[in-house]
Amino acid sequence: MPVTNRRVFVKQRPQGMPTLDDFGHAEDTIETVPEQHVLVKVDTLSVDAFIRTTLDEAGLHEMSELGAPVTALGVGEVLESQFDGLAAGDWVCGPLMAQTHALMPGAAFQKIEPSANIPPSTYLGVLGLTTGLTAWAGMVPVGEVASGNVVVVSGAAGAVGTVAAQLGKARGATVIGIAGGPEKCAFLTGDLGLDGAIDYKNDDIAARLQELAPNGVDVFFDNVGGELLDIVLDNLAVNARVVICGAISQYQHLHDVRGPKLYLRLAERNASMRGFTVDHHAAAFAEAQAELSRLFTEGAVKLPEHVVEGVDNFPDALLTLFNGGHTGKMLVKP
Repeated sequence: MPVTNRRVFVKQRPQGMPTLDDFGHAEDTIETVPEQHVLVKVDTLSVDAFIRTTLDEAGLHEMSELGAPVTALGVGEVLESQFDGLAAGDWVCGPLMAQTHALMPGAAFQKIEPSANIPPSTYLGVLGLTTGLTAWAGMVPVGEVASGNVVVVSGAAGAVGTVAAQLGKARGATVIGIAGGPEKCAFLTGDLGLDGAIDYKNDDIAARLQELAPNGVDVFFDNVGGELLDIVLDNLAVNARVVICGAISQYQHLHDVRGPKLYLRLAERNASMRGFTVDHHAAAFAEAQAELSRLFTEGAVKLPEHVVEGVDNFPDALLTLFNGGHTGKMLVKP
C-alpha cells in the first residue's frame, strides 16, 4: 500500500545561525520496499545540537545534502520489511531523519524493546546515543568521575547535561550545574538535587564558581565552550579533567571557532583536557546502557521531555534548542 511521507529538507546553507528560511517541506509517496530495506513509521525524533554541524559544508559531521531530509535520529515502528533482521511490528532506533516515514536499509537500525518502564522515547534520551550514552562516555571513561570529586557541568539543563550531572551525583560527586535563567537553576537544584547552580545570564560566573568550588573543579563537563570554558579553566583543581563534549556557543561560526585563552592552566594544575565523540566508545555501550537503565528505573536519573508536535515544526524545535528555550530533551512527534 502506498504511503505518503512528509519531510523537512535542507533548502539552503545557513549564513550564521539557521533560520526557518533555510528549510523546506515536501511530500512524496513510497510505493514499494526494496530488498534489504524497511519502511518505518516515525514515532519520535531527537533534536540534537550536532544537527547544526550537518547543515554546513565544513561541518563536524557528515553534511546534509540540499534537498535531503534534515539529519535526525529517531525511534519508530516497522510497517514493512524486506530485511531478514526485522519484521513488521518491530521497534527500531536509528537515523530516521526529519520525516514521518523512513525507507532505508534495515542494517541502519537497531532493534529496541520498549516496555511500560522504558517507553520508546527513552532510547533517544537516557538510553540514547546522542544523549545518555554521550553523557556516560564523557563522565565515566573520559572524565573518570569519582566519589568526592567536584564536578561542573555546563549546559546542565539540556539533555546531555542533565544526564551527565545526575551521573556525577550517582557516583558520589559534588555537582554544580551552569544554566541560563532562575527557572533552569531551580530545576537543577530542586528537581535534580544538584549541590549548586550558576545562572550564566545573571550571575557573576567566576565569583559563584569560587563560592561553590573554593578548592577548585576536579571535572568540567563542557557543552558550551567559548568564554565559559576559560572561566572554569581559571578555577581548576590539581589533576583536574576537562571533558569537551560540545561547544554550542561556537556552532554559529564553525569557520572561526574560538578556543580557550587560558589553556596554560592545564599545565599549571597538572590537568588534562580531552575531547570525545560517543562513537569512539562503542565497545562500552552495553555497560553504559546497563548502568543507565538501572539508574533510570530506580529514579536516580530522570530526563524531562520538551515535545513539539508535527514534523513541519522540526526547524522551530531546532532553533528553540539553540536559543535555550527548553529544559531536558527536545523531541518532535511527527
